[in-house]
Amino acid sequence: MTTVPATQAHPVDPTALHRESVVFNALDCTPLPWADETYLGKLAASGVTAINHAVSISQGYDAAAAAIVGWRHRLAETGGRVFQAYGLDDVARAQAEGSVAWFAGFEDSKPVGEDLWRLETLHQLGLRFMGLTYQNRNYAGDGSGETANGGLSRFGRALVRESNRLGVALDLSHTGERSTLETIELSGKPVLVTHAGLTRFVDSPRNKSDLVARELAARGGVFGLAAKSGFLTPDGLTRRPGPEVFADNIDYLVELIGIDHVIVGTDVGDERKYSREGMARVRRLYPEIPIVGEDLDLDRIHPEGMGTPADLPVITRLLAERGYTAEDITKVLGGNMHRVLTEIWDTEA
Repeated sequence: MTTVPATQAHPVDPTALHRESVVFNALDCTPLPWADETYLGKLAASGVTAINHAVSISQGYDAAAAAIVGWRHRLAETGGRVFQAYGLDDVARAQAEGSVAWFAGFEDSKPVGEDLWRLETLHQLGLRFMGLTYQNRNYAGDGSGETANGGLSRFGRALVRESNRLGVALDLSHTGERSTLETIELSGKPVLVTHAGLTRFVDSPRNKSDLVARELAARGGVFGLAAKSGFLTPDGLTRRPGPEVFADNIDYLVELIGIDHVIVGTDVGDERKYSREGMARVRRLYPEIPIVGEDLDLDRIHPEGMGTPADLPVITRLLAERGYTAEDITKVLGGNMHRVLTEIWDTEA
């Protein structure tokens, strides 16, 4: 049974706390075609300070590099409301200005291919977060969709070391169990799971075991829960849950690995990107990802009230209602990410 924090004598005001906190969303997945004024308005409403933006899911080198450049040009048109960021000084700047620090991230190391030099070039373009795999096997190792569970390749081990040297944060959200555990053990710096669920609640290869979560935390890493209904509750694809299931998952995760290792990583992008055709394609390509049911009901993808980039304040409210202290809530919202990125990005490269 999960232990819910005790109710405080002086309850937290979630609206004020969210407004005053550094809020770092470890995964936003809005495609560039939707990066319009409507989306910028949702970012403003979210109160987010910084985001890891998935500019490439599983593309080759040229397309991924072009995606960073494309976003750079779009951000230049926002008048400084959202700007490309390269380090934690930019997060402090965004907090002071009321703007958003935008970090480039990939969900797969496929753009690196088998040429390690490409990672340094991408880092120079601003790449700061990188998923090791995206479901399938690549040159680095096995993704969570591979039944072989083969772990890291020799190249993958070199890629982990090079990521450490450059200061690229490694994200194991889509990586297979063995690849994940081997990366945690090998990496000289903490690693991330930015957007996943827990097999304790939904036994899917896309979710992470208690063992992974404990090993991640033991080496200083952090874990972000994706706000995906099918990741959070077994009937999430047949009956849309309320936001309390997200809080239930957080409570369990906090009890399992401690408040210092839990972050915000919603994997929520602008909802206009979804289509029945697109989700049907996801079901065909990645049947192990529990995003949408056979009826392709798009309303069930996210818990109620958590379906757009504007909905980050819901997390603060949920934690306050569960009795978390202001100090602990600020850790989850951004403090834990700041600590771990200080370690990862502390590099001479």
